[in-house]
Formats: sequence, C-alpha cells, structure tokens
Amino acid sequence: MDFEFSQGLAALAGIIPLIIVYLLKPRPKNVILPSLMFVRRISQNVLDSRRTISKKITDPLFFIQLLALILLSTAIAGPLLEEVKTDSEKVVLIIDSSASMNAPDRADGARTIAIDSLGEENTIITAESIPVVLAKALDADDAKGVIDSLEMRNTPGDIPKAILTIINEKENENGKIVVISDFENWAGRAPETYIRIANTRNMELEFRQVGNKTANYAIVDGYLKDRNDGTYEYTCTVKNFNDISADLDIQLESQAESSSGTKVSSPVQLAGFGAQQIKFSNIPQGTSTVEILNEDAIPCDNIAYISIPEVKPKKILALTDPEEAAGKSPLITAISLLPDIHVDVRQDLPEDVTEYDTIIVNSKHKSLSTLDVLEIVAYAKSGKDLIVIGNECLYDSLQMRGLYSILPVDIISVEDEGSHTIESVGSGKNIFEDVTFSEVYLRRFLVTTPKEGASVLAEVKGTGPLVSMRNIKNGTVTYVGFSDATGKDAWNNFATTPTYPVFWVKLLRYMWGVGDISETNVNTGRYQAFDQNILIKTPTETLSSSFVYYDECGLYSLNQKTVAANLYDAMESNTFTEKRLNLTGENGEIRKLELRTKSPDKLRKYLIYALLLLIIIENAVMFRRRII
Repeated sequence: MDFEFSQGLAALAGIIPLIIVYLLKPRPKNVILPSLMFVRRISQNVLDSRRTISKKITDPLFFIQLLALILLSTAIAGPLLEEVKTDSEKVVLIIDSSASMNAPDRADGARTIAIDSLGEENTIITAESIPVVLAKALDADDAKGVIDSLEMRNTPGDIPKAILTIINEKENENGKIVVISDFENWAGRAPETYIRIANTRNMELEFRQVGNKTANYAIVDGYLKDRNDGTYEYTCTVKNFNDISADLDIQLESQAESSSGTKVSSPVQLAGFGAQQIKFSNIPQGTSTVEILNEDAIPCDNIAYISIPEVKPKKILALTDPEEAAGKSPLITAISLLPDIHVDVRQDLPEDVTEYDTIIVNSKHKSLSTLDVLEIVAYAKSGKDLIVIGNECLYDSLQMRGLYSILPVDIISVEDEGSHTIESVGSGKNIFEDVTFSEVYLRRFLVTTPKEGASVLAEVKGTGPLVSMRNIKNGTVTYVGFSDATGKDAWNNFATTPTYPVFWVKLLRYMWGVGDISETNVNTGRYQAFDQNILIKTPTETLSSSFVYYDECGLYSLNQKTVAANLYDAMESNTFTEKRLNLTGENGEIRKLELRTKSPDKLRKYLIYALLLLIIIENAVMFRRRII
C-alpha cells in the first residue's frame, strides 16, 4: 500500500515501550505481621521497587492502547486508496472560437455541449491563436450567461496551446477539461498524447466534436507588389473546398480617397477542391477589397482587405538661422528627397502657418521671437505636426524655452564630449531598422528625460532620449536630439553618414502614419503592443489601448494608420472534412479510460474516527478502575 507520508509509520516504534511496560509487572513484597497493630504502617510500603516479567499480557487496556497507537501512526502516514474519479465539480471548458467555427450549426452546437458539461465551478477559455480566458470559477448559472454571449472570431485556432496552458496550472488538478471544437485545425502532437498528460496530473480530458462537412470557398493567400508608378499589383489564391466544381464571381473594389472608387469583376471556374491564382493590376493607394460574391459557410475568408499607405502631398516649413547655406543643410536636403514634399525654408514665421502640415524648428544660434514661439505652441496644440531639433539655442535662449511645455522631453543640461552609445528602443527598433547608429559619435548633445505619455524611439544609453514623440490631439510633437550643424563645431557626425536621409524618411513617414505595406497588411491572430495608449478603431468598436489583437477580418485604424487584417488560412477554411478528430482504435480506448486517483483523505478520516472511539473506551476503563 502507498502512503502520502510514509515517515509517519515511525510512530509504530512506540509499541515497544508499551509492551515492556505491560510485561514488567510489579511484585508484591512478603511481610510477616507479628500483630494486627502493624498492618496500617506496613501497608504504606507494601511494594518494593523490583519487577518481574510476565509470560503473557491479559489486560484489556493494553490492547486498547496498542490498537490506538497503530491507528495513530497509520493516520499520520496517510494510506493512499485508488478510486475511480467521478464527475468533477471543477470543469474547465476550452471552446474553439476560430474562424472555421463560424460555419452553420457549429457555434450553436458548441454552446449546447458547453452548457451540458457545466459543473459546480467553471472556467471558460476560448482557443484562438492564443488562449483567451473569458471567466474563472463561475457557478453554472453565471457560466451559462457567458456561453450564451460567446461569439466566434476570425483567427486560426491553437487548441494544443490552450490545453497545455490549463494542464500546467496547478489550480486545475483533479478537474475535468472539456475541449469543444470542429477540429479543423490541429497543430501539435496527436490528441491522445494530451489525454495521457492530463491523466498523469489527475485531470480528465474529454474531446467533443461539432459540425458537419459543408461547402466553402476562400481566398487563402494574397500579396502585393509595388509597380513603382504609385500603384500595386495584388495576387491572390482562391480555393474551392468542395468536391463539386464551382463558378465564382470575384470582384475588386478600390476606395482611395484621392480618386473615385472603381470595381473590377473576374469570373473564375474551379474544379472540385481546385485552386487558382488571380492577379489584379493598378491597385491604387488607399484601401481596397477583393471579394468572392458567392455565399458559403464562412464569410470572413470571402473578402481580402488591402491597405496601401496613401502618400499625400505635404508642405513643410523649416525655421532655421539666417545663413546662406541654410537651404543646403543636411536636414533640408534629407527631407527634400521625399516624393510629393514641398519645403519652405525661413527664419521667422509667415502670416499664415495653417497651410503647412509640419513645422521643423532648427534654430542653432539665433532664437525665434517670443511671438513666433507662442504661435508655434498654438500650432502644435491645434493638432498639427511639429519637430524640434535639439541645438544649443534651445537650451540657452529664454524665448526658446517657451517650447518646453509641448516638448515630449524635459531638457536638463548640455553634455560635452564622452563615449556614448546610441540605440533604438521601443517602437524605434522597427522604425529605424535600416538606420545604423553605430557609426555616429556625439561631441555634444542635450541631456533630456521623457515626459509622461511620451514614447522614446532612440536614446543615449544610460543618459536619456535622443528621439522622442508625444501625441497632441491628432498631431505629434517630436524631439530630435541630433543637431545637423557641420564643420569644426559640429555636435555629431550623423549628418555625414549614409543612413541620415533614411532616418528622416522613416521618422516623417511614421509621424504622418505612412507605414510600409508589410505593416499595414497582416494576418488575423497577430497581436501588437505600443509604448502608450492609442486610439484603436476595430471593424466593430473603438477603444483606447496600448495593445491590439487582430481577431477580426477587416480594417483597423491605429491613430493615422489603417491596417488590413485577413484570415489567409487554408486549414481554417477547409470545412468539408468529416472525421477530423482521430480517436479510433487504440485512441478510442484511451478516451474511455477511467481516471483513477489516489487520495489519503478518505481512509484517514475513518482512522481518526476509530481512534477517537478507542480513546473514549480507554477513558471509560480507566475511570472504572478508578485510575482517573
């Protein structure tokens, strides 16, 4: 027999002194009484100190105490009794909410099975590309409400990840796990493997399959190619998940802001389980959709959303010192390389600044006037884009300090020569992926600290931000700590490196919300974190968050950037399979195995009850003998 705490059997060693006590009987002393008058005196010393060993023990009190000692040591050790596990009071429901579960009858079937499987304490988890916990430790009534409101998403499903997450949590031991899915997409080891793992951890794992095979058509892949003329070419793969041929109507619809919408239709004939590539040329900047007009099982894989960043003409005002070479400075040269960009270089503000999309303040030696500073502050607060270059004048001039209130950083001091390492941080790691800072050395720079709500894109390691950004309304204020001054008094050599123009192209495109097509076209199931809360508009709701999870097909608006999310998953779109869960033969026997558990509590309880009864009997015997 197994014991929970086998060391407790050491208490049985107490039997030895108990036996010795009862075997060594006290021997009465022989006394000759010369007279009855001495009886009282001699009776006070009637026993001597010597004892004799008896051949047998007949005292009932000994057997009571012996049995009590055995029961006590056995209870301490905790014998483990194997028993068949009955229906669990604790149930964990893993419900597949991936795209294939949107097929007819699958969602309703999953809800019905989930409600029938509820226990006294219920945890509900949906298996998407990541496990999503909807509720924990709910009673059956509350859990039913959560299940009734459950909606299927448009992501791939990862059931094995959800199962392993539950199995690895100690709080789920001795519970029952019910997995409800159509099992269209199973990545990982065979299902029976997870049953064995669950059983070794005192958990019961049950698979419940829903859904019948049904016809479906889907766009299972798609990519864009730049034609280098302002338009793109889109190539997609359309597949027929049916054993019968189909005539499909495919339609492209463009919705660019700069041009009128266009529609292009392309009929496609597909054999049973056939696939075909389709190309659409002259996709304009902006958003477009490619749609299969035929109705089928899963709506989300019938539409492919396309988002091409729309580069609108921009007008930039660069405020700098009055010098002959101002128009040829590295900064002005770099931003002039951008297409559709018009740059005005001035020493002071014009009468109307609202015509400019972005103002760059690059005062190196001569500060702006107080009125100009106040107008620039108002310009930034109105939701326009402002860039301030960190030069010495920004630190020394009292007028320039009027800009401090809107900067994303607090300026502390001027740092002189030293060994400094520049690195991209946060979102800057992606933005400046093609920018090399290893060749840049800093002779001087402004030491800064980031303000609350500001995002740092590049920094001097261990000192403070060099590039930082903060949102004001729909615009941004950006601090760039790289002075573009050249010559003997240059603060740094960044303007002379090959990646300097790339830095400005990347920074301005990011500030204006103009991303790369790889950033604006993603697959569902992906998640993305940001340095701060941003306004996110999903296909169904608007929220403020520092995290976005693409769990719906459609267009997402992230501040000024539009992201298209598509399923593009042939496994999720294949709804024509019939026997998806392979639990036959040997696997079927595994599924029906009775989960046996070993617990010390049941027998230990009765041992304690018996021990208490023996103590009562012992006290009764001792009381009768007037020992107590």
